[in-house]
Amino acid sequence: MYSLTKTPLSLADAQEMVSFHFGSSVKIIDYQELTDGFYNSAYILQTSDLAKWVIKISPHPSVNVMRYEKDILRAEVEVLNLVKARTDLPVPATLIHDYTHSILENDYFIMEFIGGVTLNKIRESLTAAEAKGIDEKTGQVLRMVNSIKGDRFGYFSHPESPESSWPDTFEKMIRGVLLDGQEKDVSLPYSYDEIFSRIASQFLALDEVVTPQLVHWDLWDGNIFIDPVTRQITGMIDFERALWADPLMEANFGAFGINPDFLAGYGVEMLGTQNRQKRRSIYNIYLYLIMVIECTFRKYENDQQEKWARQKLFDELELLAAL
Repeated sequence: MYSLTKTPLSLADAQEMVSFHFGSSVKIIDYQELTDGFYNSAYILQTSDLAKWVIKISPHPSVNVMRYEKDILRAEVEVLNLVKARTDLPVPATLIHDYTHSILENDYFIMEFIGGVTLNKIRESLTAAEAKGIDEKTGQVLRMVNSIKGDRFGYFSHPESPESSWPDTFEKMIRGVLLDGQEKDVSLPYSYDEIFSRIASQFLALDEVVTPQLVHWDLWDGNIFIDPVTRQITGMIDFERALWADPLMEANFGAFGINPDFLAGYGVEMLGTQNRQKRRSIYNIYLYLIMVIECTFRKYENDQQEKWARQKLFDELELLAAL
């Protein structure tokens, strides 16, 4: 999908990067853009020594991005390495990262290629039993991610100080995305002050969260790879938005609906109290705000996401008021 944040990479530049990091004898013999992403650009590279890699490139420094998006490509490298070191989950190994801007003005990294087909492209062909097994496994996988504990809250790319509580951290996150919207003059269902007031009225529910845990925050079907023959999960990607937070913030707990098989696989009751329902609602509002406001930053080709997210934002604001 087109986004202003995605930097095109020429074959000549890709070859220069490969030669620099792996030697001039290594030649690219196949080169293909991965177009499904919404933020960074990514390409599959097949080389003369039969290696298959993915190169991921950040937005150009001149592109205006939202506050929370600053340095998230660097965060993804760190999180992939952390998850690789602390679990046996199927995440790609990072091979090279380069933030020197000696070849490109962008940050970039190279990681191993993960085989399989993304779940969003294969879900309709699954039997009920196959879908159930994959969704339960996704729950188990995400719980393993969430089991990794940190020493401070906030986005992996720019965490808060160890003294900052989760309510303080989340308040800064909310204020940041609202400032993004105000600076771009994005209209919302209510005034910015009213939206912040509605969310802030429920901040007491956040006091229950005292341990920073790793949250993927973007484990939708497009970021899960499936072996088309065995129907097993072969990989999970896109940790760039990972943060130290409340596991209930994972979008899988209600931002796009509730999958009972996922919940069964996760194995912990996450939505059973009123405070948890309030937290889930304000996490939804935060995500929907981002999904509305980012459309102005990225200049998408159509307004499909914006229309969907605007309606969800309005509905969730009304739901929160009723809790």
